[in-house]
Order: sequence, then C-alpha cells, then structure tokens
Amino acid sequence: MELICNGAALQWTPKRLVIAGYTGKNQEAVKKHIDELKELGIPAPPRVPMLFDLSPHLLETASEITVVRNDGSGEAEAVLLDVNGKWYVGLGSDHTDRVLEAVSIQKSKEVCAKPVSKEVWALDNILERWDDIEVRSWVEKDGKEQLYQSGTLGEFLHPNELMRIVRERRYDAAGMALYCGTLPLHGDFVYGGTFRAEMTDRATGRRIELKYRTKLLKDAEEE
Repeated sequence: MELICNGAALQWTPKRLVIAGYTGKNQEAVKKHIDELKELGIPAPPRVPMLFDLSPHLLETASEITVVRNDGSGEAEAVLLDVNGKWYVGLGSDHTDRVLEAVSIQKSKEVCAKPVSKEVWALDNILERWDDIEVRSWVEKDGKEQLYQSGTLGEFLHPNELMRIVRERRYDAAGMALYCGTLPLHGDFVYGGTFRAEMTDRATGRRIELKYRTKLLKDAEEE
C-alpha cells in the first residue's frame, strides 16, 4: 500500500489488522450500546473492550468496495498504523455485515473490506491534542447526504491505554493496523450507497477525508 504523510509517499505492507470495539471511556454509554445491539440480535461481548483479529489484506484505499447483498454499513474510526517502525494515524471505516453480525461479530467484520484513508498524520504530532480531534461521517439516503456520526476522539480510550491492552492480550505486531472504536449513530444503520467521513485537527485546521461507495455483486442465490 502507498500512504501519504505531509506530501511524502510511504510504502507499507500491513502485517496485522486488529479492530478494537467497545472502547468508549463512558462505560454507561458502552453498556447502553451493548443493550441496543442485543435488541437487534447481536450478542453481548464477553469482555470490554473487545479485540478482533482480522486479515490484513482487507485494508484498502480504493474508492469502491464490493459486497454480496446490501446488508453492510460503514463506521468511521481513527486507525493507528505502524509503518516501518513509526506510528501514524489515519481514518478508516469498519464496514460490517449486519446480518452476519448476529451470528459472529468477528466473521461479520472479516467478510467486508476495511477502507482506510491514503493520507495519514504522524501520531507524535497530534498525540497531545488527541482528545480534541473531531470525527464525522455522512451516508447517502434517498439520494441525499445526511450526517451519520459526530464526536471527538476524546470519547474513546487514549492510544497509549489502548495499546497497553493490545500488548497485554498479545495482539501487538510489527506492521499492524489498529482501528480504535467508532461513534454512536444519529439514527439507524444505513446500508450501501456512499460513505464519507472526515477527521479534523481543529487546532491546525488539517483534515483527512475518507470516501467510498458500495457496489453490489450479482447474488448467485437470487439469479
């Protein structure tokens, strides 16, 4: 993969992909989210936060992903990337199959590509103001774009704390990508269409954008 930081190209081969879930600092809000998912048939996690080990080949910077059936939706997340021994942060989407999620959360994530921004920032440059970084996402519904998620990274575990947990549970690896958790939705899941997200450093005005659309493959079972 080729990433861009401050205009310079970075060549990177991801070696491990880990999705961290239920990483909110507000545990009452996390519990409410878990209860909401249980009502949708999605089982409660055995521990919080959860770490999901996925195939690194799912990571891609393409502007289009393909799916079988329109059962998936995106989730905007900050992504920590170990690129040649140095940590960077980008913007990703944990696109997830919501039907399969009721069977296995890990499998529901493994069957979907994981878009990530081509542009990244050096983590050291923004770590001291991590909590103030803003993330928003939008989805396409009825032909119009609507706000889907909004908040700041301060709502989640700090990268230092999250990485401590990752190391303790032995998920850490050189060349890894770590998705850090997602914000609550403004409403219900929206499937397919175009997903767009922005991560903004409000102190400097710098912004990273992620945008992709979902293409439906021909379903062999419905021919």
